[in-house]
Amino acid sequence: METVLIVDDEENIREGIKLIIDWAELGFEIVGDASNGEEALSAAEKLNPSLMIIDMQMPKVHGIDVIKQLRSRGYQGYFIILSGYSDFEYAREAIINHVTNYITKPVDEDELLETVKKIKADIEKNRNEGTRLVEIKDKARSVIVSDLLSGIPVMEENLAAMDLLYPRYQVIIHETYNAGKEDVRYRLSDLIPAFLDERCYELTTVERNECILLKGRTAISKFEDFIMHYKKSPIESDSPLDNIFIAIGNECELPSEISASYERAKWLAKRRFFCDEGEHFIREDKNDHQSISDKNDQVQKGLFEKVMNAVASGNRNMMVNALDEIYEYVKEHVKESTDASLFMTEIMLSIKEKMTRQYPVLSQVFDSNAGIIEFIESRFYLYEIIQYISDSLDTAMNMIYCRQDGESVIDDIISYIDRFYAQPLTLEELAVQFGYNSGYLGRLFAKTMGCGFTFYLNECRIQKAKELLSEGKYKVYEVSRLVGYSDVDYFGRKFRKHAGLTPAEFKKNECCYGR
Repeated sequence: METVLIVDDEENIREGIKLIIDWAELGFEIVGDASNGEEALSAAEKLNPSLMIIDMQMPKVHGIDVIKQLRSRGYQGYFIILSGYSDFEYAREAIINHVTNYITKPVDEDELLETVKKIKADIEKNRNEGTRLVEIKDKARSVIVSDLLSGIPVMEENLAAMDLLYPRYQVIIHETYNAGKEDVRYRLSDLIPAFLDERCYELTTVERNECILLKGRTAISKFEDFIMHYKKSPIESDSPLDNIFIAIGNECELPSEISASYERAKWLAKRRFFCDEGEHFIREDKNDHQSISDKNDQVQKGLFEKVMNAVASGNRNMMVNALDEIYEYVKEHVKESTDASLFMTEIMLSIKEKMTRQYPVLSQVFDSNAGIIEFIESRFYLYEIIQYISDSLDTAMNMIYCRQDGESVIDDIISYIDRFYAQPLTLEELAVQFGYNSGYLGRLFAKTMGCGFTFYLNECRIQKAKELLSEGKYKVYEVSRLVGYSDVDYFGRKFRKHAGLTPAEFKKNECCYGR
């Protein structure tokens, strides 16, 4: 018999888990339970269970810290985490510690049953199969998956033997970029076990593209749910997904069509350069892109003149609109990123040449020609080039018209946030309203305030939430809505990160002890 330790600070949940399924029939024996993190560590060391079911929000020692400490002490058993799969603040730490089983509270009988069955099967598989045999089979499967993506025919019996014969497939290409610090670098392949069973997908690398082959309708549906969740909720700068770009190929029904799904994903991955800021997923090429034709010179000249007219009139809003027009034109009509970089380089060099000829003092504002070319060619995204040009022009216009460094507009924005914090504010919308480029305004805001726009907005909302909770007459979900959060779970995470307490705990403390 395999052994189970249940860890949760609520007794009714511990007892419910004991009764919700027939553990003995599944080959498990419950050998103990614990109501806090310290008890869990002690019991795990003493009992060495095959499986631990553990809640994240534990008194004394947090659930994730229990897992990390046990792993560091050599514990090799399995964990089932009672937590939402979308809560990557915990899930990413769990993944590092080899935990891939998640169940959302309240615990569903069928979900728990299937998860325990899977773990039992894994235990038996590891026990019955030699490590060498597993490695050989995995290598053979990897070769076959690569052949499928490359369009090399594979016999149906080989697909069946390797568990690769399914009624539906989809290819995903993913890459990690601009990851910053090494300790926050995650690949999609590191995160996908949090919401997909390992039998539902295959990982491989083809032509240096990191690929995921989704197998079956369930896998495709769950991946779609994952994508939709992050389209609805903001991806924060400290989220693992902030450094990941995903190109989604078309669905297909036959193994022979998998290569077409891969080719589609590969084409879409090349369009990353043209994606908007904060865009992490691309599933179809919406426009029939054409290479810039012989009318390139005429179009380029017209766009260039619009920028120069805006600068000459000292109209920042007009300048932003002209650069937006350039941005949309290039996205619509340019097929390759190299062509787009060349197009933007020619515009920037023309701007520099005309402005420094008319205002020699501006030579100190612009980079050297070699510096401009090097910067533009090294960019991952078109919007980064637009921001670079906008920043240069902002600086030049401030110098020409003897403007201040923009602190007054930040004061206006702070005042606006303080009044309208409950509205769905974005930096992009405020930039348009105040006549600035969003990239430039974001950097100006951070320089002036010492923090980013999103951080400041969240801090403002949480401070207002504290005031409302202290009054004691609003429910938590009502406060969430009143301060601008439509997702109460997201509000709760933000509040706890700021205040060290959940909104409910904060409200209880304030009502019991006064402000």
